[in-house]
Amino acid sequence: MLDKRCLALLNVINAECLNSGYRVFAIEELVLSMPKHFGVDASEVERCLHALVEREYICIKYQDEKEVLTCPLPKGRLLFEKRIEEQTEKSIAEKRYFVYSFLGAISGGLVSAIVLIILLAVTGRM
Repeated sequence: MLDKRCLALLNVINAECLNSGYRVFAIEELVLSMPKHFGVDASEVERCLHALVEREYICIKYQDEKEVLTCPLPKGRLLFEKRIEEQTEKSIAEKRYFVYSFLGAISGGLVSAIVLIILLAVTGRM
């Protein structure tokens, strides 16, 4: 299982290599592209690159201290697309739950009001 830093790096690589094959990335460019709250440095980016290669998410043709020539493999693209699809489905489900909750609250309030009117009519206080 990949950690959040490796997934974020895979997202950066996938986003930059959408229509092209291999792309040259400066290691510093990858460090700056990562979310700031991870606090990654060049060694952490290199560790994540190697973890992605080991799990066959990306392919590296060339790497030195400053640059890396890489592209995502189909497994890496599929993971990227799957995560986007899951986020979309989650968003739709959250909206659906909100609508169901809202309709439940409205119908509950309406039923309570009808019961109160009936009780007041039966007891003659209306």
